[in-house]
Amino acid sequence: MATIGIKSMILQSVLYVTANQQPLRCPSTATWQCSPTPCMIIAAPDNFNPDVQTPTPPTVPEPIAPIVTPLKPKPTPPKPTATPEKSATPSPTTSFPRLTQEADQIAAERAWKYFERNWNPQTGLVNSVDNLPWTTWWDQGSALLGIHAAYQLGLLPQDVFQKRMNTLLQTLEKLPLPATGLPNKAYSTSTAQMRHLNDTPDPKGTSGWSALDMARFLLALHVMRSHYPEYSDHINRIVARWNISKLVKDGWLNGAIPRAGKLLEVQEGRLGYEQYAAHSLKLWNIQASNALSNPPVKTVEIDGIKLQIDERNFKNSGATNYLTNDPYLLWGLEMGWNDEVKPQVQNLFKVQQQRFKRTGILTAVNEDSLDRSPYFLYYSVYSNGQSWQAVNTTGKAYPQLRFVSTKAAFSWFALMPDEPYTKRLRDFAQNLSDKNRGYFSGRYENSKLGVNASVDVNTNASILESLLYQARGRHPLVLDPSEIKN
Repeated sequence: MATIGIKSMILQSVLYVTANQQPLRCPSTATWQCSPTPCMIIAAPDNFNPDVQTPTPPTVPEPIAPIVTPLKPKPTPPKPTATPEKSATPSPTTSFPRLTQEADQIAAERAWKYFERNWNPQTGLVNSVDNLPWTTWWDQGSALLGIHAAYQLGLLPQDVFQKRMNTLLQTLEKLPLPATGLPNKAYSTSTAQMRHLNDTPDPKGTSGWSALDMARFLLALHVMRSHYPEYSDHINRIVARWNISKLVKDGWLNGAIPRAGKLLEVQEGRLGYEQYAAHSLKLWNIQASNALSNPPVKTVEIDGIKLQIDERNFKNSGATNYLTNDPYLLWGLEMGWNDEVKPQVQNLFKVQQQRFKRTGILTAVNEDSLDRSPYFLYYSVYSNGQSWQAVNTTGKAYPQLRFVSTKAAFSWFALMPDEPYTKRLRDFAQNLSDKNRGYFSGRYENSKLGVNASVDVNTNASILESLLYQARGRHPLVLDPSEIKN
């Protein structure tokens, strides 16, 4: 099939939901459902996840245990310039973290290949998926944190880092905005012009905005302004252009979707994603109090393990209550888990480990792109009343396409290195990559399907983040060196 035909099919396959053509349902008077406006909750972090890669999965070496030979330390790179435009003499006390295991260094270099292929020199933006010049702000949050991790780990020199930062900040400073004052949901990575969710031009920015996507990008910008103070003023000026107060309404995350030629503001988020985004917004003094304190939850038991799930499901709200790894793993790597969420995280890990012990099937669920139709799935421990569901954004199940997630494997090991099961996951994922393109999304649980050969920014950025987290002594990415020292 021609590439343009594949692209069209993929975009159309998810447009139904991303255009929010689900029914608006208000079966109760619960504030999270119907007040103050009719709502349709978008649980997806990206709202749209294209992937044009449909190759036959290539032959990949069977995963092997990482080599643990210590590496000789690389020369410590200097800090970026004191201002984005001028060079400065680095402080002689500058000390960046370093990877000491060969397997980690190999993984970092492989993940960085994605960025080398998909960074756009005209804009400084990174493609969401390999070789497709299109993106969301969730994905640009991943991209920015990936570049930060790569620089900290010594994968790119100072001048290259500065060039990429300067190019991106210049683009953001001039970024076309809709009348809402918030970035549009989608943009071209080659021109920085607004795009629809189906990758067609959107010159007026009629696609709306995503609070979840913007929260992740704002977290990444906060990491950059705190680690590199020379960029802080520039970043603050950029964000001051945006009407970010609209990202919260009545204490809930607030997005906007196109409806009948206008934008309808809606509550966004599900348990996990919702709290990850709300904590991210707190870094910019935006308080989503209900999202943090009053999410409607109940307890379910899966394989004898108790987990909190969101009561807002596809039946009563029009969107699915995915309980998957991604928001919890990003939360741990980037901000650190608070005491309130730790029991949920521990049980989320235990239930996947227990499934492996019970079935022999290596289990690491996630939301991820696929190399075949429907091209994106949420593989969850629990969703819409059932356990171990792999569903698309319309709720259709694809049990035959359950997969082991590469980014989940790397992240669990970084966060819980003393657990034998996370070591098994990491060893399994170590070689799931193309040496020229980066890491694949994972491997299907059905051994006959082999590798899930989709390649995207979120997988490769998460790997770099997890490796930086390890190299920093398991300190969350939001902490700058002075905070760690103190």
